[in-house]
Amino acid sequence: MTQKRLIFFLLVTFFVSLGGYIAIQLAKGYKFDFTRRNFRPTGLLVATSVPDGAQIYLNGKLTSATNNTISLSPNIYEVEIKKEGYAPWKKTLKVEQELVVKTDAWLFPMVPDFRALTFTGAANPLISPDGTKIVYQVANSKFPEKNGLWVLDISDGPLGLTKAPKQIARSAPQGRDFAKTILRWSPDSRQVLVTFLQENFLLDPGTLTPATQLVDVTDKLTTIKTQWEKENNLKKTDQLTKLPPELVQILGQKAQDVLFSPDETKILYTATASATIPEKLISPLPGSSTQHQERILKPNQTYVYDIKEDRNFLITDQKVVINSQDLPPTLSWFPTSRHLLMVQKDKIQILEYDDTNWVTVYASSYQFPFAFSYPAGNKLLILTNLSTAPDSSANLYAINLR
Repeated sequence: MTQKRLIFFLLVTFFVSLGGYIAIQLAKGYKFDFTRRNFRPTGLLVATSVPDGAQIYLNGKLTSATNNTISLSPNIYEVEIKKEGYAPWKKTLKVEQELVVKTDAWLFPMVPDFRALTFTGAANPLISPDGTKIVYQVANSKFPEKNGLWVLDISDGPLGLTKAPKQIARSAPQGRDFAKTILRWSPDSRQVLVTFLQENFLLDPGTLTPATQLVDVTDKLTTIKTQWEKENNLKKTDQLTKLPPELVQILGQKAQDVLFSPDETKILYTATASATIPEKLISPLPGSSTQHQERILKPNQTYVYDIKEDRNFLITDQKVVINSQDLPPTLSWFPTSRHLLMVQKDKIQILEYDDTNWVTVYASSYQFPFAFSYPAGNKLLILTNLSTAPDSSANLYAINLR
């Protein structure tokens, strides 16, 4: 009995150890090769998409559907994610041993739908610094009491409901015409500075201020602007202090239009002089991007630097067509912090920060450059006139991206 118990104990120990070893190897991404009768190293492809349920093609072969984790032999793969009604996502990815590679594919509809947000006309919309509100002017409404300044809250409402615009200032027939003003948001998005030729007013974007309660702040204007500039500079300084000194020097002396992504993990900027970003400024994360990068900067070229992965990507200008009489396109961050919003005279595009997956989400007439993203990234807002009536005015429209 003692000998049988010993044999049983040894067998149990052996199988438990074997099971543990197999579990560890599988967890590390290894696969058992039945031909060679051993474990071979693999990497993991975490294929996610928004919306999910899209098809995954590896080297042209349908393999699975998102959202899913696929174990692959270390190699370079052409990964394509497709969903009916959406522009396809495609990227060359390098799968490495025991590392995880993610797709994070955002799919945008090929034919987005429209919906009018205003009906009394709109002009000169201006988005707030926090990206949640739009202030605009109404000048030629058929209802005179509608003329003035309005604010549209584009943040997510309960159950996804759209919030109605609010009037914050009313033009007077024989008095102030708020359609002839210059507008500016405060850095905290809590006030709107309204500038006439001789008067300046600070308005609350959440309520209507009667004409009798307007307070001219012209004598305090210099102080207000100085304080706002100080707040903006403090924010920029705080963002830059988290970066390596070599990068801070380049951004401060050889770059302009420096703009951090919403999550502050990436930097969009335009080089003003030649420079080279040193290698290994920051220890990159395992499974970092393997897309082509460009660390040698050239003047007038636009780049995105990924802080977490220490990689610098050139945003190619060959895909942007500019005629001599056109205004230059505007480039800004999309709320995902993985995409950029390219606004051109005749179309609006969204691209990934590494210069891949350019998607035209709108290609029709609108008033350039008035195109903005909703903070949730689910819609775009544009200013256009879809009416054929000769006396019609432009209005704000939402383009649904989901």
